[in-house]
Parts: sequence; structure tokens; C-alpha cells
Amino acid sequence: MNLIGILIALLLERLLGQLPGWGRPLLFLGYVRALMSALPFPTLWRSPVALPLLLLPPLLLIWWLSDLFSHPLAELAWSSLVLLLCLGPRDLAEDVHRLVEARDAGDGELATQLAAALQRGPQPDAGHRSLLGALFIQSHERLFAVLLWFFALGPVGAVLYRCLSRLPRLLRETVPDSPATRLADLLHGACAWLPARITALLYGMAGSLDDAMQTWRQLLAERQHGWRSHTWAVLAEVSSASMRAEEPDGRVVVPASLQASLDEVLRMQTRALLILLAFFALFATGSMF
Repeated sequence: MNLIGILIALLLERLLGQLPGWGRPLLFLGYVRALMSALPFPTLWRSPVALPLLLLPPLLLIWWLSDLFSHPLAELAWSSLVLLLCLGPRDLAEDVHRLVEARDAGDGELATQLAAALQRGPQPDAGHRSLLGALFIQSHERLFAVLLWFFALGPVGAVLYRCLSRLPRLLRETVPDSPATRLADLLHGACAWLPARITALLYGMAGSLDDAMQTWRQLLAERQHGWRSHTWAVLAEVSSASMRAEEPDGRVVVPASLQASLDEVLRMQTRALLILLAFFALFATGSMF
């Protein structure tokens, strides 16, 4: 049932993704602001207690509502709706195309703003930061991690990751450098640890798996930073390495320009998504056992 819900949500996301404001976390943002206004105690929101206060109500609500649907079709419709709301914000292709158009039009200021927005969010250490790596991280955060958690735990899993991926930034804007913010980063990293590596492997399978695995081994050998930073470094670097291709004469080639690289990221995302859906289908039908 989860596989059908995923297919329905992905189709609807493609159809509705062009609507203005689609995918923005307005519900969660409004909920967080309303709760903070109802409990105006700065010390509370700076403490680790803020995390269960913010996370448990939506998770329990989704779990309770999911339990109400006994008819399979109603359950399918509900699951698809929840997953649809958890995808994004916006389709990665839309943001990439806007960046390319700004560069082609010579609008350097807008291109810089769009590039900075695409690099916003969880980051690897300074030695592994790049725009292409950030795109693969955004692809994981907007799409692959949500799908993996949904397939594992249903609507509750999708909402859990959606909330955890948003909370660190929201808390940094309201209570920066606080125990609550650090705990949010920790929980986000913990929930992303396995999905990020699965996503990196999917991108390797969608491109050059040999180059991806070689880069992965190098990262394991030079591991000098914390486990959270290493998670994002693996996702960014392994996925980027999978873009290399080998010609029949043995030459290794990479996309010749930034625009070609951006286009290749989108093509690889499509291939990686198809591979993931194929694995989901194998699990759902029991063909892997």
C-alpha cells in the first residue's frame, strides 16, 4: 500500500508543483509560531524540552488520524496526502532551472541568491562544500529521505523527517546557539544517517558506481570530522563522484560546464528515483526474499 501511495504522491507533486507557494512548510511553521506564542517562555524554547513539545503533537495527531481509516482506499488517500505535503519544498528541477535562467540572463545577483538558497541547510565540513554537492543534499532532504521514512513507517515516518529537517533552521532563527538547536541538529543527523547513505548509493547506481565507491573509501580513510558532518560529506562527495563517466578509450569525462552539470544532476535524480521505486516494488511484492 505504501508503494501505491508513493506513486500517487509523486504524480500529484509533479502536477501541483508549479502552484505558487507549493511545498513551503506553512503548516509546520504556523504551528511552531503559534505554540511559541502560546507558551512565551524563552528559557523553555532554548532547552532540550522544546523538541518533544514541538514534535510529539503533530506525530501523535498523524498517528491517531491514520488509525481512524479502516477502509484500504481511505487509508491510501490519507497516506498519499500526507506524503504529498511532506515532499519539497518545491521540485529541485524548478530551482535548478531558475538558477540556469538567471545565469543565462546575466543576472548575477539573482543567480547568487538562488545558489545560496540551494546551499542552505545541512552542510558537510568546509573541505567538502560545493554547489553540486549541495544539490545532492537538497535532493535527499526534499525527496529521498522522506520517501525512505514513509516506506519504513508510513505517514508518521514522512512527517517525522519533514519536521526534523525543518526544526534546526527554525530554531536557529528564534533561539540560536541553544541546547534545543543543538539537539535538533543531532536528531536530524541521526535520522538522516542511513537514508543519506542509501541515497548516495542510489546515485552511484545511477551513474558511475566505481567512482562513487572509490570516493566513499577515500572519505572513510580520511574521516577527521564528526559523524554528522561526515554523513553530509558522504552524500555530497559520493553522489558528485558518480557523475564521472569513462569513455571506451579509458578517458574519464565529466560535464563540461556548470549548466551541463546541473542538468546531469537532475537526470541522475530521475534515474536514482526509478531505481529506488524498483527496490520498493521488490520489497512490496516479496521478490527479494
